[in-house]
Amino acid sequence: MLRIPSLWLPGIASGLFSASFILLQFSSGAFIAERLWILEMVVFPFFVAGLMHQVKTGENSFSSFFTGGIAGYFRVLLPSLVIFFGLLLTMFLLLLPLTILGLAETALAFMLVAVSFTVLFFTFFYDAAAVIEERKVFDSVRRSVEFVLQQTRACLVFYLISLAIGFIVLVAILLAWTASLYDRLEPLAAMGAAEIQSFSFDQFNALLGADGILVSALFAFIGVTVVISVIYSFKACFFRDYAGVPAAEVPVQGEFDEKGRWFKY
Repeated sequence: MLRIPSLWLPGIASGLFSASFILLQFSSGAFIAERLWILEMVVFPFFVAGLMHQVKTGENSFSSFFTGGIAGYFRVLLPSLVIFFGLLLTMFLLLLPLTILGLAETALAFMLVAVSFTVLFFTFFYDAAAVIEERKVFDSVRRSVEFVLQQTRACLVFYLISLAIGFIVLVAILLAWTASLYDRLEPLAAMGAAEIQSFSFDQFNALLGADGILVSALFAFIGVTVVISVIYSFKACFFRDYAGVPAAEVPVQGEFDEKGRWFKY
């Protein structure tokens, strides 16, 4: 990432969206701010495609990043839509029988986490497959599943390292944010559980104030920029390096009989 500075662009873009969300929800309300994520969903595949292209080619110019982003935009966008709507369809099909049985409310949160985790676990490398291996829409999703199944142990290590990176950055940002706004956040420490539960988002904004919101937006920008840039660069390099490595073959076991014929177990 030091050799190719443009690999920071996806993180910077996500950081700007996150900071803008915090500022907009303070100035214009949550309804307007939430619409911003739709714009990010449309724009972000461009930055992912540019990053994957540069990891694939090893080029380090910004012009190469933008060329790769334009060329691979739909290669990343379309499979992400397939995964998103596939996830919604899966949730609907699972909730339908539970609704009939009257268990939908109880199981909704668990299903949302379980189904999302399972789908993302196997399809996380779809964008790398789409750009680095130039796979088509459905083939990129299938290739991601195949890659995870072939390199399960390596992928588990990748996920654990990625979670560790995210956790370390999150803790560091929260500590720095709390230290910077300690005098604003101190009243929260004196509140009871019932008071905190009834504490609204607008009240929290008022507690922080305009300058506190600016500080929060700055820390959100830094944290999201670092996490997205590092993890996506790590993902692209990981897929590039392991995609061509064949899965470990399971040794075939058997025995010879008295006539010298070999039988497989």
